[in-house]
Amino acid sequence: MLINIVRTLPPERASELIDFARFLQSLVVKPCKPAVLEEEKSSGDKKWEQLLAKPEAQQAMIEMAHEARADHAAGRTTEIAVTEDGRLAPA
Repeated sequence: MLINIVRTLPPERASELIDFARFLQSLVVKPCKPAVLEEEKSSGDKKWEQLLAKPEAQQAMIEMAHEARADHAAGRTTEIAVTEDGRLAPA
């Protein structure tokens, strides 16, 4: 289903959707050693800070926020809950 949606989107929108999917994937809890987790977190935080500091990234975030608000106002959103195992699910 998601692949069919991606195929219908313009390339820039498909890229945004893939980025969002990667963000959601990063929220999934993966077992690992605590030391590795802290090291990865620090490295990942720095990369995100550098990426989000770019003006084009800030503009993209503003546009996505406007779209999200419009979708919510139009009733096209679903409440999300975190399950006991740390996954996202409709509320």
